Amino acid sequence: MPVLLANLMGKGLACRQIASHCTHAKRRPVTAEAHGIILPGPRCHFGQDGPTNGVPHMSVAFRYIAKELLAVFVMVFALLLVVGLGGRLIGFLQQAATGRFTADAVWLLLGLRVPEFVQLTAPFALTLALLLTFGRLHAEREFVVLTGGGANPARLVLWVLAATAPVVALVGWLSLAVTPAARAAYAEVSLDQLSAVEFDAIKAGVFHSFSGGKRVTYAAEVDADAGILRDVFMGEREGAKHVTVWAKNGAIRRDPNTGERMLVLHDGARHEGEPGDHAYTSMRFSRMDQRVEPEEFVRPTVDERALPTNALEITAPRGAAELHWRIALPFLTLLTALAALGVARVRPRSGRFAPVLPGVVLFIGYYLALVLLKNAIAGGFVPAALGLWPVHIIAAALAWWLVRRSYSPA
Repeated sequence: MPVLLANLMGKGLACRQIASHCTHAKRRPVTAEAHGIILPGPRCHFGQDGPTNGVPHMSVAFRYIAKELLAVFVMVFALLLVVGLGGRLIGFLQQAATGRFTADAVWLLLGLRVPEFVQLTAPFALTLALLLTFGRLHAEREFVVLTGGGANPARLVLWVLAATAPVVALVGWLSLAVTPAARAAYAEVSLDQLSAVEFDAIKAGVFHSFSGGKRVTYAAEVDADAGILRDVFMGEREGAKHVTVWAKNGAIRRDPNTGERMLVLHDGARHEGEPGDHAYTSMRFSRMDQRVEPEEFVRPTVDERALPTNALEITAPRGAAELHWRIALPFLTLLTALAALGVARVRPRSGRFAPVLPGVVLFIGYYLALVLLKNAIAGGFVPAALGLWPVHIIAAALAWWLVRRSYSPA
């Protein structure tokens, strides 16, 4: 038979410890209902005794739960962050090895993906932390002392709201402001890398193949600091057309009007076609400007995810869907946290990990429902005015039912 009070005193939640903070504690037996025994000791009426309405008692219990919740959240969040960003870093390094990105851009690109990753990881980590923390309280019967001392469902919900408010605020700030700006910067850097990598990766005296072998570039000398190539050769195949360019030197410049990157070649010749063919042309030039931006990225399509929230076209389906998605993430964080409070109830000796699986399934189901409805709005299949609110309403009702159910007789 477990010694309930000894266990709780070791963790700082015994009624005797909490009662020491209040002069109004009434002494009467504590009933360990699950074990059918009466254990002597003070019983604290957290919300009923004295003019303070039990606030000192509650603050002790709240600090105890909040401290453990914070520790578990930090551990889970750090683990998910390391695993997720580690996988992303490996992908960037592989792309850098194939010439997709320069080595210097890898860390910048990784940093620009952090806000988006955090806004999705933090809600999941918070849900897991609540499941593990309250699951242990139930499994080790500490929850009996809390509820027996007056910690009713409303008070526990307020505790969860207070503990999760910083995470909800962080996710809202990221989704509404930081992530769109980071996405815009990421797109800009990626686009710049598409044109810059071909020349930044060139080594003197070595032929380099780009664009799947469609373009070959060679330079006898490379001045990376000045961005100058000397004795330049470029060969490009576009369907049946073959183009070769020779130049004494070249430099990378950006057009101040269009922002396009240009390779400015000096003192060279351009040949198009096969020698001996009647369509073969050859010309010499003192200067030739050649655009090095990939054609498909000259006029990139607008990505709503990279637009500031106040710039979204809410009358368009895609813009409205993106706005509702950004608003949905804080609600996802809050409602899954409240649902975790209800799911975390387990029977004694079931283990603190028992509620993890149903809690994770609930979180994934909520997230997938949001994604599906968002895609339906973006595709014009669902009215934009409806938004994602049906999913939030169902999730809120389910969270309320789970919390109420957790206080019904086991």
